[in-house]
Amino acid sequence: MTNGHDESPRGPTAAAWRVKFDGPCARCGATLVKGTVAVWDHATRSMQCVVCPPDVHVVPTIESGVAGASARREHDRRSDKRSAELRDRWGDRVGGWIDRLTVEPQSTRAWAVGAVGEERLAEALSSVEGLEVLHDRRVPGTKGNIDHIAIGPAGVFVIDAKFWEGTIQIRDVGGWFRTDRRLYVGRRDRSDSARKMGWQVEAVSTALTRADIEPIPPVTPVLCFIDGSWPWFRPPGEFEGVRLESERSLAKLFAASQVLDVDSILRIKRVVAAALPAK
Repeated sequence: MTNGHDESPRGPTAAAWRVKFDGPCARCGATLVKGTVAVWDHATRSMQCVVCPPDVHVVPTIESGVAGASARREHDRRSDKRSAELRDRWGDRVGGWIDRLTVEPQSTRAWAVGAVGEERLAEALSSVEGLEVLHDRRVPGTKGNIDHIAIGPAGVFVIDAKFWEGTIQIRDVGGWFRTDRRLYVGRRDRSDSARKMGWQVEAVSTALTRADIEPIPPVTPVLCFIDGSWPWFRPPGEFEGVRLESERSLAKLFAASQVLDVDSILRIKRVVAAALPAK
């Protein structure tokens, strides 16, 4: 870990500017007051001290985010749009009846279910001692979000909450002469859910690298199945480098090793929160 004192010039994407709003330095966490000359990093969309102070006494407020917030907003947006379309087509009275008496499309309900899953996982994470968590983080330059980022003694964990029905298992669908392992939940092939976590891990790793966190702690992708059904015999624990966990098994994973102390955990939380703001 660095000691917070930085005399080196910023990278090629950084430019000097004046702070528009009070906020933390993405490198050391010091509060930068509106009007202060600082550095804006376009790549991470974060601000930094021109020269970080050797000793920072003020701990900035960290916006931890609200689990499931963006999923709930998307559900409400879709639901409101459907209601408006029904009323436009059938009139307020008949359209209102149709709206109340019919089931929302699955594509709309899925957002509400996803929000519930994120909220339940956040509740489980809040009970883990020594863990710092960021919820519903925006990744600048993308339309996606990261459900949860947990920082604990064993490192950094990028967690995607899944509230799906069905037994979680690894199947070989390759036939007699080739191996083709897939992640199934019930009858559905969910392999892509694990494979698509790479960009989330890269976003967090990049934030740590740009903040000169040394050494970079392990950044582990996790699919967490809320109330998932697991086989009695040899339940799967990993698929293509992604951990497969329940909300109850996560605590053991977080305590599997000791690579970060309390100060390091808090510094990494500040850095990641600044680089990946709440959505």
